[in-house]
Amino acid sequence: EAGGQQVEAFDTLHEQLRRGCAEQAAAALMMTDGPVAITHGHVAEAANVSRTTVYKHYPTRTDLLRSTIEAIGKHVPDVRDLTGDLRTDLETFFGDLVGDLTDDQRAPMMATMMERALHDTSFAAVRDELIGEFEPAFRSLLDGAVERGELRTGIDAKLALASIAGSFVFLRFMSPWGFDHTTAGRVLDEFIAANATR
Repeated sequence: EAGGQQVEAFDTLHEQLRRGCAEQAAAALMMTDGPVAITHGHVAEAANVSRTTVYKHYPTRTDLLRSTIEAIGKHVPDVRDLTGDLRTDLETFFGDLVGDLTDDQRAPMMATMMERALHDTSFAAVRDELIGEFEPAFRSLLDGAVERGELRTGIDAKLALASIAGSFVFLRFMSPWGFDHTTAGRVLDEFIAANATR
């Protein structure tokens, strides 16, 4: 019986190693070749594992994309990390997005993800999940600021999120003015000023 448990433990460890190899390969592919390279076949080849192994851990392309995005460090800000200072909390909340949009390697990757989400259900599903995870945390941030009297009541969290993130995306991809951390800070300041308690 002890030998059987050792074999089972070895098999489990071996599977974890293969999954780890697939995650690392997917993250590397995302960074070098962009999101269109994230397929079961490409990841299996890059990780030197079978397609069956990749499918076992990530049954759908949506699962594979989601895991890849998590592997490259995308995370939803935790409401427990909010400081109670509105400007600081907004910077924390949008930090990953600003970092990606100001990075010459990640910004084009984001543009591709946005474009692909228009006609590829796997990309759209991951986009929708990410926004769905971000919205409650953002709503909590806004609610706290309203309770402290920093922001007016009645702010639509979805529209506010779209306004801020949309401004960042517009400035990065569509405007002649450029986008950097200073400009991102000015967008946040404008949002606060426009929605401050009167």
